[in-house]
Amino acid sequence: MSEYACDAEGNYNACTRAYKDNPSIELYLKLRRENPDNEIEIRFLSGLEALFCLEPELRKFGFDPQLVASTMDADPDAISELSLQIMEKIISARAVARRGKTHLIRRKLAVPNNLIDWLIACMLEALSWNDHLYIPRDLIVLIRERMGTSKSDFKRAVQTYEMRWNAIIIGGQLMAQGVTPTFRLLGRILGVAPSTVKRWFPKGDFVGEVERMSSWFDKHGRPLDFSSRRPIAQGRQPVDRRHASE
Repeated sequence: MSEYACDAEGNYNACTRAYKDNPSIELYLKLRRENPDNEIEIRFLSGLEALFCLEPELRKFGFDPQLVASTMDADPDAISELSLQIMEKIISARAVARRGKTHLIRRKLAVPNNLIDWLIACMLEALSWNDHLYIPRDLIVLIRERMGTSKSDFKRAVQTYEMRWNAIIIGGQLMAQGVTPTFRLLGRILGVAPSTVKRWFPKGDFVGEVERMSSWFDKHGRPLDFSSRRPIAQGRQPVDRRHASE
């Protein structure tokens, strides 16, 4: 049985050789689309040679080269530890920057982003190279941080959408119990300012949405049997929030 992405003679197959000569996403996409069943070994960063070259840089910013070497063997514990260390250094640099410090990289108070990204890429490549495709969650969190998804417009949009629906559902429950669901009351229940709740309804449709939702609850705020009813808009159904009260 030949090695991954190798031909019968044990050499890399044609797709892998082509990609390693030009590791661009354009070529990779072309090769993958034209050869959907072919194996392609994707590693193109140097291995231990690069580690030897960058050892002084790693030590300068407080990384143990031995730990980095272990990540290149796809050691999940080493990958988790290195990911956590990188996150600690990111957090520490932010704290220093908030105190007005400057030139953090030159003063070795912050790790350069290109070094962080290189370490991430090496860890990901090691997982592929060693055919060990379990990604430790610590590395996932680090990647997500570097991608900025935790603060993205899409994440905020989803949060706003969910909070708006929570306001409608809770407002409907309260109205069914004879309580007027004001922005102030809902803000207190949801832990946000009344003005924030108001912004979730820029078209002034708050009252109409809540009135419609209130028909899904009994006078105690419990969901009615809606198995025979048509789903409400957006496919959302009320949840049981019996204790939501002023």
